[in-house]
Amino acid sequence: MVPTPGRQGPEFNFKLSVTALRANEVCVSTRRRFTLLLIQILILSLTLPAQRAKATQRTGAQSQGGGQTAFTRLIVNVRDEGGASFDGLASVTLQHLDSPDLSTGTTMGGQAIFDGLGPGEYTVTVTAPGYLTATERLIFTHASESEQAYINLKRDPGTSTFTAAKGPPALSPKLRKELGKAVEALEANKLGEAQKHLDAAYRLAPGNPEVNYIRGLLADRQGNPASAQSSWEKTVSLDPKHALALQALATIVARKGDYATAQGYLERALQVDPNSWRGHELLSIVYYRQANYAESVGQAERSLELGKNLANDARLPLAESLIAQNQPLEAAKVLHAFLNGNPPQAQAMIANKLLQRLSAPPPTQAGASETNATAGAEMANLPGWPLLKPELPRWLPANVDELLPAVETGVACPLHEILDAAATHVREFMKSVDRITATELLDHQVVNDWGFAMTEEKRTFNYVVSISEVRPGYLSVEEYRNGTRALNVFPDSIATTGLPAAVLVFHPYYRDDYEMRCEGMGKWKGRRAWQIHFSQKQGKPSRLRGHRGEVGGPLTPIALKGRAWIEEDNLQIVRIETDLQAPLPEIKLLAEHVDIEFGPVTFRNEK
Repeated sequence: MVPTPGRQGPEFNFKLSVTALRANEVCVSTRRRFTLLLIQILILSLTLPAQRAKATQRTGAQSQGGGQTAFTRLIVNVRDEGGASFDGLASVTLQHLDSPDLSTGTTMGGQAIFDGLGPGEYTVTVTAPGYLTATERLIFTHASESEQAYINLKRDPGTSTFTAAKGPPALSPKLRKELGKAVEALEANKLGEAQKHLDAAYRLAPGNPEVNYIRGLLADRQGNPASAQSSWEKTVSLDPKHALALQALATIVARKGDYATAQGYLERALQVDPNSWRGHELLSIVYYRQANYAESVGQAERSLELGKNLANDARLPLAESLIAQNQPLEAAKVLHAFLNGNPPQAQAMIANKLLQRLSAPPPTQAGASETNATAGAEMANLPGWPLLKPELPRWLPANVDELLPAVETGVACPLHEILDAAATHVREFMKSVDRITATELLDHQVVNDWGFAMTEEKRTFNYVVSISEVRPGYLSVEEYRNGTRALNVFPDSIATTGLPAAVLVFHPYYRDDYEMRCEGMGKWKGRRAWQIHFSQKQGKPSRLRGHRGEVGGPLTPIALKGRAWIEEDNLQIVRIETDLQAPLPEIKLLAEHVDIEFGPVTFRNEK
């Protein structure tokens, strides 16, 4: 989300990714700086009590004129262009012409209500994302029980309601069938059969990026790297943001020793998909080969954070870089974890040789340089470059419990102090995001079983969120896109709402619904951060997440587990990752992965 430049408000920004998988169906991926893989029409909704809230404010202009007691109630009715009650979220500002004080309300059900107004002249201003500002002058000559004002909003012709830019061309059913069979044959190492289906796919769509990418994979498996490189270069020419092809090109040039070019390809790939654990793993290898050990360690750790046990291969360059930095104990731990992940035989041999070298007596001063030279030569000739093999995509992110990110040993964790400080910041967050306006960017993809996008649609929304406490113990979260909560603004009518509420796991109202434990002091983007694991308590109903199959349909509560990173120096929550506690076969929801990053945004008029 990108803040609207004119917004006067506190710092706020988050980016998130969501992944969901339903049984026996095609998957959908949506990125809003986040990724949603979802299959049927599911409405992600917040189970917090959504109560109608009226904006009841007082102006400073009481007893204006004649000293009369002010008791007038003003009801501002906001209507859309067609004259119907405005169902979006609009901000209504009321000002007495003889007073500098302002009263601001928010429409709910198309109305904003102001109480306690005295006689006098007022200006009412109504603003809403995507609409022109509307202003009306009101005059109260005497106090009365109630007054009505009606204001119509008009669409801003300079603001598009949404854009629907298309991505790569969709795969036709026949092309999808041929590609599917080709991929199945590749996975079974039946290269001849894969060639037959790929030839058929190429005849159907020679200009399709996915066809050319898989042709490159086949050529590489057949031992023809020049042909593979040509296919991947064509893929990138057809789709410059094809992250897998950029990664594959990096592996080709890295095998030739051109690490600088490989680094460039990988940096481009990570600009497209910054949460690719495979991309970070490959970049770790490239940095190691350029003797940039600190960067290699950082990239390997990032790969493990994102991919968890899927990214086990990243532990090998991580261990090699730690050895190069003279950290043998840390390297040995990493290598043992690597071997526990059952790596391929060639990689296991490398790890065992490194462990043998680490357990050997330290060399004498005279023999140290010779040993280092031998080790360098050994590392420079990894058999077959097993870590630089292009692969088919694995689109489903790893579960939060697949891997415990590394934490420092011997560091005591003050859990209650951390949770109390986090709760304070969550309250600040609620105030910060209440009625902020932003531009929301959404990338919606339908993908097949191998993660290849079959269709893609991009949209831009005028986004408004309001988080309010309707009464003690009850919070309400309302989100509006283009001034409405209707589903037809979303691609395929798949609505993704309620995600800003994930941070409310740490709000005192909801914290006791979860088992909280401190895993220790870890790192997030190079900064020290406490790792807090949370899981829905047995017998406690989920109040933060639910799914509906249709508007007004029954709500299925979603029990969550997850991990949060809370920075040590300021105890701000900087990342939250969640998964389902268990699959929900009753609604065919097998997996849902949410990954949210929080960071500051400076608005033009306030920091």
